[in-house]
Amino acid sequence: MLKQKMKDKEMASASAKFEKLYEEHFNTVYKFIFRKIPNRQMAEDITQDVFYAAWKKGDDFLNHEEPKLWLMVTARNKIHELYRRMKRWTYEALEEDHPRMAVSDREYEGRELELTALDIVSEEEWNLIKDYYLEGITIKELAEKYGITENNMRVRLFRLKTKLRSEITR
Repeated sequence: MLKQKMKDKEMASASAKFEKLYEEHFNTVYKFIFRKIPNRQMAEDITQDVFYAAWKKGDDFLNHEEPKLWLMVTARNKIHELYRRMKRWTYEALEEDHPRMAVSDREYEGRELELTALDIVSEEEWNLIKDYYLEGITIKELAEKYGITENNMRVRLFRLKTKLRSEITR
């Protein structure tokens, strides 16, 4: 009987701790997901999936040094998982009867790359990278656009490339 009371007390404590973390971080996680997937219902569903995954982890999550970080990484992974499923669904639809409705691999890969990059660099920095590496805008044109010298632009691009590379290869 004493063991059962202790177990019930531990469960109540864990439940209260989870509720507190849920209340503290729900809006942050939801807003992060909604920025990546601007569909309210899908963002809510993914947010619930993130917290369900945390609940299933139990003490591993509750005793994590950085629960917010754990939630954000899980949210990012759930978003990537959604894009992979969407890609698979597109192929299934393509095989059935809608060849013109399929979205190319490049579009999905580009979107996945953008999601990953935006976790590492700001939107302005990502736009700079896209302008130079994807759009082919010259360093001179970019320097004029941003009001800096060409040499400063080269340094900025080099630092951004280095930052992305080091974070992605972790």
